[in-house]
Amino acid sequence: MNINTAQSLMLSLIVLFMAQTMQMAFAENNASPDSLLTGKTDYWFVGHLGQTDNEGRLLVWEATIDGDVKGKMKWWFVNPPPTSDVTYAGGRLTFYAARWELWVNEELLLAGETAGKTDFRDGADGIWDGHGRVTEATGKFSALKGREVYETGPVIVGSDPPKSFSGTGLFLVY
Repeated sequence: MNINTAQSLMLSLIVLFMAQTMQMAFAENNASPDSLLTGKTDYWFVGHLGQTDNEGRLLVWEATIDGDVKGKMKWWFVNPPPTSDVTYAGGRLTFYAARWELWVNEELLLAGETAGKTDFRDGADGIWDGHGRVTEATGKFSALKGREVYETGPVIVGSDPPKSFSGTGLFLVY
C-alpha cells in the first residue's frame, strides 16, 4: 500500500468516526425539539477591516442566518489563535477560538464560545468545522443556554483572498 492510499484510507476512517460521534451526540441529547435551533448561514470575511471588541478579539466573519431564526451573526476571533497553522502534504489546517453572536433587529439573542479549524487543500477552497457552547441566551431562546453548538461549511477562496473568502454553511444548537 503506497503512502497516498494509506493517507486516503486514514482520512476516510477519521471522517467516518467523526460522523458516528456526531450521530451519537445528537441521539444522546435529551433536548426537546423546542431546545434546538438550526440555520443556514451565508458568511463573508471581514477580518481585513481590523475591528476588535473590548476583549481584543478580531471580528473575522459576519453572516446572515435563515432557518429557525432570521438575523445576523458575527464571529470574534481570539488573537493569537490557540495554536499555529499545521501544514501537511497537500494542504494546511488553521485553528481558531472565537466568540459568536446572533443578532435579530439589533438585539443580541444568543452568544457563545466556539473553537475549530479550517482545512485548506493546496489550490482548493477550504472546509470550516467548529464546536462550542451557548453562554448567553435571552427571551424565547433562554432554554438554549448551555447547549452545544456545531458550525460548518465551505470557505470559498474567491479572487482576492482573504478579502474574498465567503461561503454558505450550517449553524446548529442542540
